Amino acid sequence: MSSTSDSAGTVARTTLIPALKTNSVRAILNTFGDSIIKLEASSSSTTTNETHVEDIREYGVFRAQETKQSFSIDYTQLQDADSSALDNPWDEAAINTLYEHLNAILDAESQSVKPDLAVQSVTIRVSDEALKEVTPARTTEFDLHVEAAQAEEALRDQTRRANAGRGLYTELGFNVTNLNLHSVIETETKFYESDGKYFSWHGPANDTQPNGNDQLAVRINDRILPDQYGVLKPYHVIDDEVIDVADEALEADDGDSEGEEASANTEAES
Repeated sequence: MSSTSDSAGTVARTTLIPALKTNSVRAILNTFGDSIIKLEASSSSTTTNETHVEDIREYGVFRAQETKQSFSIDYTQLQDADSSALDNPWDEAAINTLYEHLNAILDAESQSVKPDLAVQSVTIRVSDEALKEVTPARTTEFDLHVEAAQAEEALRDQTRRANAGRGLYTELGFNVTNLNLHSVIETETKFYESDGKYFSWHGPANDTQPNGNDQLAVRINDRILPDQYGVLKPYHVIDDEVIDVADEALEADDGDSEGEEASANTEAES
């Protein structure tokens, strides 16, 4: 992307950051399943019974009794060295078991939506020749790591619409966040050559010049991220260490981006 200069002499560069307009664990598990190799998520349900203290209720004194149920996931994919099969894949049986526990532990009569968890971070393993073509990678297998961050104002409405009916931001009390891509790592080389990173970003507080490949970002958005939730965030990065979503450059809600074919090809490590 080309650089531009304003009258004050600051230089702005646009960097494309793939992101997911949801932090619902149900959406993430249903989309990526056993391609997930790391997952952190949590939620809680609190019930409070409040009553006035009768003897001095005229002074506004009341008693509160609170019951809290919490639920969290801290998952890392395990694989036996002597077998190609995974020990703990997020397959259909595991996902259904999780949902049964969510319904039993976090459900409440006052909720009309399915209990859910808020994802803090997730790493998925994908295999796609189109990603290899726009990197120096020697293999087609990559780990994509995304982390939750507050949804910028320009994307808040889009994020709410993408999750309409899920009850995440009302009945379940979720914060409006996106899962922003932080790194793309070639899996075969990451331990013994360079760090194998072909996309690297740690958020505005740490990286004011994200290391991003626009072609790679577009292909991840088109081929890996689900149409309903995927989005490319075009950030303006300026030399006074401010990163903003470029409102005028945001994509339409249909998820199309720069003419790339939208063809998902996510595979689990086998």
